[in-house]
Amino acid sequence: SSAASDVYKRQPSSCGANATGGGQHADLKDHRTMVELDIDDATQTGQIVLRPNASGTWRFNLYLLYTLMIVSGTVSIGFLFAGAWMILPFSIIEMGALAGCMFYCNRQCNRQEVITVSDDLVSIEQGVRQPNKTITYQRLWAKYLVSPPPHPWGVSRIAIRSHNQESELGGFLSQADKHQLVKALKRVTPR
Repeated sequence: SSAASDVYKRQPSSCGANATGGGQHADLKDHRTMVELDIDDATQTGQIVLRPNASGTWRFNLYLLYTLMIVSGTVSIGFLFAGAWMILPFSIIEMGALAGCMFYCNRQCNRQEVITVSDDLVSIEQGVRQPNKTITYQRLWAKYLVSPPPHPWGVSRIAIRSHNQESELGGFLSQADKHQLVKALKRVTPR
């Protein structure tokens, strides 16, 4: 599955970054597709790459963090000079927690699933920046299941099942992206 590993290498390093570069504000726009398709309709084989929606780039998140740190630091130092020194440690803890949350969110934005459908197998690779979990199904026995949302504002669940083994596909996708995934799966499902 070197083709799937190549997909991980092509992935932008920042959450939602424009892979084409160019322009001063290129990284402020998200040109990344949530469901990327490379399907041969004649053989009903191909590759589907799923990525979560990235609302902001890592650079934008850093600018936001630095701005909040400057404001919080300025207020904390003001209180320090006024004699309320206990504000400063809590401000540092707060900014550390915020930085940790931003890092975690960025890491989650770099998750992806690569579904490779060959003549005999369906392979699903999941990971961040590199595949760290691979699940393989025999294509002949694999079935795709679409469960309706549990409530009106929820999202449906898409899974692949074979021999009592089931894996959810694109759990991080929105409802519109899941509809796009279902259409792609229909293109690789033998008729």
